[in-house]
Amino acid sequence: MPSRYRSALWISAGLASLALIIWLGRATPAATPADAFLGPAAYAGAPTPARTVAALTERDLLELTRRGRERYEREIRDYCCTFLKQERIDGKLRPREEIKVRYREAPTSVYMIWQRNASEAKRALFRDTKEFLDKKNQKVARVEPNGAIVRLFVKDVRVPINGPEARKTSRRTIDEFGFKSTFELLERYNRVGEENGVLDIRYGGEGTIDGRPTYVLIRHLPYDGPEGIYPDARMVLHLDQEWLLPTAVYCYADHEGKELLGSYVFTNVRLNTGLGDGDFKF
Repeated sequence: MPSRYRSALWISAGLASLALIIWLGRATPAATPADAFLGPAAYAGAPTPARTVAALTERDLLELTRRGRERYEREIRDYCCTFLKQERIDGKLRPREEIKVRYREAPTSVYMIWQRNASEAKRALFRDTKEFLDKKNQKVARVEPNGAIVRLFVKDVRVPINGPEARKTSRRTIDEFGFKSTFELLERYNRVGEENGVLDIRYGGEGTIDGRPTYVLIRHLPYDGPEGIYPDARMVLHLDQEWLLPTAVYCYADHEGKELLGSYVFTNVRLNTGLGDGDFKF
């Protein structure tokens, strides 16, 4: 066979193999491990090697969290989890609450059902729709009050999510729940700290949340109380190594990590379960 024909066959075979590789890559489910994390180059079908993700933990933590947020926005539509929350309210550290949560992105929907240590609410439901606006155009949540006696008189009430009653029961409002909001809050205060020249964020090694390996990020800011511009003095964030999602955040009022302000841990996480409108009815 003439050499020019052999060359053409090799080129054709190479192009066919390349096409097959690209097709297989596109057929792979979206929720791929972080070891094959798809960064900006993924739009051309090229995965970022595992060593690149690992290197970001030492080189550029802000880029690592940015990629985690991009991946979330690209891949996650809904999830269910058990949410473990403990907060210091009015100077007093409350018991750790255990809450079953369903979350959906579009429209933003959050349904919380308390399993242990419920305070004022037994259930809470919020959807970012016009049905969850009051006469003053304020966003409200439907809340079933905790306590058998009070439920004899009222089944549920509508509470402004940014009102004083909601603020007295939690450091975060119901629309600030979830992975996306955690990324947004993280980036917001990182940006303020950077602009003021006080951001100190570093890699804290590897950890574990709910039996899953994580990357640990530690941030220090000049916290000066609940009325200050920063939410905490020390924040410890666990980023799941497979999902690149913030599965735990611990906030402290001091740089030594002795006075806990808030603990937010996601366990039993199930992603993209196909939640629909029926899963967000009171």
